[in-house]
Amino acid sequence: MDLVPHGPFTRDDALALITCRESPLAVSKAVIRKGEYDVFTHAPNDMRDIFTFSNTHFKEREFLVYEDERWTFGEVHRKAVALSKSLIDLGVQSGDRVAISMRNYPEYCLAIEAILAVGAVAVTLNSWWMPEEIEYGLIDSGARFALVDHERWDRFVPSSSLLELGVAIARPEGELPEDVLSMADLMEPTADEDFPAIEIDTDGDALIMYTSGSTDHPKGVVLTHRSIITSLLNFYCIGTLGMLTGENEELRQEILKWLKAGPASMDDPLAVRLPREQLLVNVPFFHVSGLQTMLFLSYRSGRKLVLMHKWNAKKALELIERESLTRIDGVPTMIGEILHSPDLNRHDLSSLVSIGGGGAARPPEHVKLLQERLPHVMPGVGYGMTETNAAGATIGGDEYRARPTSVGRPSAPMVVVEIRDEDGNLLGPNQEGEICMKSALNMRCYWNKPEETSEALRDGWLYSGDLGHLDEEGFLCITGRAKDIIIRGGENITCGEIENVLHEHSAVNEAAVHGAPDDRLGEIVCAAIYLRTGCHATEEEIQDHVGSRLAAFKVPSHVHFTDDRLPRIASGKFDKLALKQQAIKRLEQIGSEN
Repeated sequence: MDLVPHGPFTRDDALALITCRESPLAVSKAVIRKGEYDVFTHAPNDMRDIFTFSNTHFKEREFLVYEDERWTFGEVHRKAVALSKSLIDLGVQSGDRVAISMRNYPEYCLAIEAILAVGAVAVTLNSWWMPEEIEYGLIDSGARFALVDHERWDRFVPSSSLLELGVAIARPEGELPEDVLSMADLMEPTADEDFPAIEIDTDGDALIMYTSGSTDHPKGVVLTHRSIITSLLNFYCIGTLGMLTGENEELRQEILKWLKAGPASMDDPLAVRLPREQLLVNVPFFHVSGLQTMLFLSYRSGRKLVLMHKWNAKKALELIERESLTRIDGVPTMIGEILHSPDLNRHDLSSLVSIGGGGAARPPEHVKLLQERLPHVMPGVGYGMTETNAAGATIGGDEYRARPTSVGRPSAPMVVVEIRDEDGNLLGPNQEGEICMKSALNMRCYWNKPEETSEALRDGWLYSGDLGHLDEEGFLCITGRAKDIIIRGGENITCGEIENVLHEHSAVNEAAVHGAPDDRLGEIVCAAIYLRTGCHATEEEIQDHVGSRLAAFKVPSHVHFTDDRLPRIASGKFDKLALKQQAIKRLEQIGSEN
């Protein structure tokens, strides 16, 4: 490998060096499910290898901080090994689905490790779901066992009989319910540091993550060991690319030494020779942005994660100062609350190096605010989906400041992005169409949904349902959505799911759900309702009705009752564009009156 000893690389030269045949991150071709894709030649086989790497190289390093608790990588690993063996003793077999529903406790990390290490499939249920939603998730996934926290146990009770192997509770309060196990007992550590020697297929299923989309129920996105690991190494490449093209010569030389050592470097903990990242975890682990980009990436980078019990901007600022955090990521709502917090200048934030984002479109004014209020911090943003293991496009630093409406270039070297029209034809620069992505990072399928799978995955391309364009330099801009969803504070919400619940109300004749812009949350949920003749309902009654069936974030913030039938377009569907425009005018009027 011929290395340039000094000075920043160009982006193209750096990518060529990172992915060349002699590199630990070499890229080659492989056939996956009858299609040919770029893959990392020397990638670990499965996630168990990733977890073991962290124990081998970072055993004594502090890994998780939660409230007053501090856990090292070694402590987490030993408990995860114990839990993995308990799962086998309970009857969990390779390919079985095991559900997780809890807040971001350290036990969540242990659960994920243990489940994946025995070849089972972790089903990451949305921890805000209500009983009916949980029942749907358990039936759809066919989960045989579940690990839940005390708060969610009450919601699991109505459907707990669906779990053939039972339930274990993390952090129970008081006595355990009858026939329910203690997770603490299942993960009592021993001196054993080896996961069970079970053969795991690199293309075998690892995760089912539920996401809302254009269908009436959340869809289970199936992610394989290979797709997750490819995503993690792709993010690793992005960081490596930044150091090769950046101005820090010392970091560049460390990267060059690591690359020069070739495939053997895949077992070399480069992170111990680089500045250590210390990250605030303020996003739920049931999201890819929490699980993949925060938790899973940490097993190779050896970084410290500070887990928040619940999002609170004041508490976040306290933790940044107390733990000398170097990075925070989050949906625009969270970053906006930090930037507008009256406590912003009351804390020492000098340790903070970067602020990233994703999950929803970030208002361009946030970039300006970041520059004004935290000038020493590098801003960044990314675009990705559950279906793509969180990868898609990234941008940061000066490029982002110059293009605040962009989400960056496609995530090199793995992700290819094209813009296509309704007929699947490729569009040129600055032409708006559907964003399509192809890579080995893409999901295997939607669980139990072959029609939705074939609609989303076509010839290896993932049709995102998002609208956008690529400019002449290859930077991606998101302009809208083709799917009937709302993104509220980073949560994808299916309009049809709420509409179904609304139509079950005895007074409702017609109901249409749509989004409306909101400064804090990005979008809020709005409902337009035409009542049955002679019936009456109030906004509060409608909200209580939805709240009794669905998670709180799906409850409409604004309900409008109309005396006429709801407007429709030529196809017979509700005219949601007209309804949205009407709602925006009403909300603006309400705001001006207040």
